[in-house]
Amino acid sequence: MTVNVLIEGNLKDGERDGFTEICREAFKVTRAFDGCKHIDLVYNTEDGNHWFFNEAGEPKAQCDNYLKLKTKDGKSEAIDGSSEAPPFINISDIIEI
Repeated sequence: MTVNVLIEGNLKDGERDGFTEICREAFKVTRAFDGCKHIDLVYNTEDGNHWFFNEAGEPKAQCDNYLKLKTKDGKSEAIDGSSEAPPFINISDIIEI
């Protein structure tokens, strides 16, 4: 089953450009990861420091493995360092109707 991974956070002031570059590089690895269907970085139009990663992948076990990899390779640390607080992560099943 395909799952949607929504990761959401708020950047510290002045971190957006650097954060975007971190994501640009990290997403190359993400997109090549087995099971990844897509990933996007989204900034809120009302608050440019509020960001989302919107990812789809399959199966959930692969998404869990990917999140563990990001913790080990330091990308999670870089994201946490740019953000006001650790990001919120929500993994949900996608129901095709």
